[in-house]
Amino acid sequence: MLCQRNGRWETGSMTDPLGQGIMFQLTVDNLIPILDKLERMNWPIHTPLRDVWRSVGDRDVGQREFFVQDPDGYLLMLNLGLGERF
Repeated sequence: MLCQRNGRWETGSMTDPLGQGIMFQLTVDNLIPILDKLERMNWPIHTPLRDVWRSVGDRDVGQREFFVQDPDGYLLMLNLGLGERF
């Protein structure tokens, strides 16, 4: 997914190397074990677990998602599909 810069997802200054300006979206079967492991490691969550519905043509597509930064500063969105609604 490519997003236009809006300041919302930038996790650091936009200086070389620009890895902090990238976000990877990973679809998984179950978010809870991953969140549990991150909590046990006391790893900071950038954006907590939430349900989001986005318009795609004549329908909404939903996903449950959270964001975390990896050790190199890359932003990771982990998500699980919730289906569609019209």
